[in-house]
Amino acid sequence: MSAVASVLIAIVVGLSPFWLGSNRPLVWTVNAVMAGGLLVFICLSVQLEARRHPALMLSKLSVPVAMFGLGLLWAVVQILPSGSSIAGHPAWQVAGEVMDRDIASSISINPPETVWGILRYLTAATVLLGVYVLARSVKNARIILRVFVILAGLAALYGLTRLSLSLDKILWFDEPDSGYLTSGFINRNSAATYFGLACVASMGLVIQHVRSVLQSASPDGGRDLVRKLALAMSGMLGFDLVLFVLTLVSVLATGSRGGISFTVAAMVFMMVLYGVKTTTRNRSAGGGPAWMASIIAISVLIVGIFELSGARLMGRLLNQGIAADSRLETYARTWEAVRDYLYLGSGLGTFQDVFPAYRLELSAGRHVWDKAHNDYLELLLGLGLPAAALVLAGFATLFFKVIRGFYARHRDSHYAAIAAAVCVLIGLHSLVDFSLQIQANTLAFALLLGLGLAQSWSTRHQS
Repeated sequence: MSAVASVLIAIVVGLSPFWLGSNRPLVWTVNAVMAGGLLVFICLSVQLEARRHPALMLSKLSVPVAMFGLGLLWAVVQILPSGSSIAGHPAWQVAGEVMDRDIASSISINPPETVWGILRYLTAATVLLGVYVLARSVKNARIILRVFVILAGLAALYGLTRLSLSLDKILWFDEPDSGYLTSGFINRNSAATYFGLACVASMGLVIQHVRSVLQSASPDGGRDLVRKLALAMSGMLGFDLVLFVLTLVSVLATGSRGGISFTVAAMVFMMVLYGVKTTTRNRSAGGGPAWMASIIAISVLIVGIFELSGARLMGRLLNQGIAADSRLETYARTWEAVRDYLYLGSGLGTFQDVFPAYRLELSAGRHVWDKAHNDYLELLLGLGLPAAALVLAGFATLFFKVIRGFYARHRDSHYAAIAAAVCVLIGLHSLVDFSLQIQANTLAFALLLGLGLAQSWSTRHQS
């Protein structure tokens, strides 16, 4: 049963890009129901397989879960009627005066929007927990990662098809052709984040295959190594290499400055992790050759990325940098709002309600500015400094746990390497965009992080 649950949760996440990046209230609701139902099914399946399933070791997640839970609990407090003009947002008092009647105030300036924000966070947390529970079994971890990268490859194929045929629809939704790859997303930067996550996951699989071949080859057997590599290329190594190239080309085709740059940064970070691990374990079988081969491969890859991207991307990077001037001005104005709501926050997900009071004309002809293009600033504005700090500290704790797990594990450590690298990708891209506000990206990140956490400590201990 747990194998079936593994396939289902990977399908739910893998299909999320096709529905406009799952960036619609109806899809939020459907994903929440499916994630919640799957978590119940996962718990039942693990209970039935309790004797064969590795110990869950949930205590290792207690601190970050508590941090995240307290931050989300504050978001719930924000939507409750405060009954006080001191704690409640002043807009409620003004509205009451205009309407000449008492209106129950709340800290959140827009409680329905905060409710949606809570729902999206809970959906992502449910996916992460469900994947973690399942992926304590290495067999289930393989299934989840394999299904995810295959579906991501299909999404990449769909995006490349739309781009090559200049289609003006996403499924049956009208969407003008922008000249960049977006696949099922509206925004090419969001598509770049998703395919960057898939690219890093595919790269982790490729590295794992190559290291396995190098470790199984005889030390002085050059012919044996070539034979085994050729054999592997005709099997899963070749398949994963195709998926890696496919998702990498998709990232490049988005033309996203941040998406491409931070995907490269995440891949380099993964190579650094393997390099340090190999250096500290000189006796690891195949360690030296694997590291040298990886260094050559990543060097060629980086050169190829900029060669394939062409002068168009390089010109944008040199002339505009990662963030445009309008975004820098938006950050400054958002920070002003953050200081005004520093401790209580304006309500999770209420940036678009608060920002109009702080913005000037930041972009000619643009009448709606509903994103700060910086997830950290929006989180600070929405939750306030104390609660936002708890949430961010929780994520940072998980990041360090997967890094520690990568160095602690001898086998199947690529799950932790992938999780650490995608944390770098998301963490950097969130500085200049709204990566985690697009649910398809959030769910993919939760899935890969859950896999890494589940395989960050030994699975030999049985429950």
